[in-house]
Amino acid sequence: MVISLLARTFGPFRQSAIAAGAIFVGAGAAHFARPDFFESIVPDWFPNSALANRASGAAEFAFGLGMFHPRTRRLSALGLAALTIAVFPANVDMAINAVEPKLVDGRFTRSVGTARGPFLWFRLPLQLPLLWWLWREYRAARDTSS
Repeated sequence: MVISLLARTFGPFRQSAIAAGAIFVGAGAAHFARPDFFESIVPDWFPNSALANRASGAAEFAFGLGMFHPRTRRLSALGLAALTIAVFPANVDMAINAVEPKLVDGRFTRSVGTARGPFLWFRLPLQLPLLWWLWREYRAARDTSS
């Protein structure tokens, strides 16, 4: 039902592009709904965690929305791929320094050296299929725009 509504609203589409858009719109919105969580995972070497959070959240949200329409899908897929690459150093920092967001007095703070388990390392190679997916959407949008 939702997919058919989107098809009527936005015209031709790929279900996988809509799924990617929905994931990134949701993630982008989460940056603004709970900024303390995302600011707590910004590496210490980055000078302004609030700016990093707002910029990456806005980019995820805007490019995610762009995935819904065929005219903006190509640029949006490329933008999301670039963003995924740009935030990769933060994922590496989390893994190397065992960073986890800890809830203290109702607010998330950065806790270094406390994260346990393989998740922090496991998520690093997961960026490759995500990049492949976005590249596939970029190429599909290029093929249909000519």
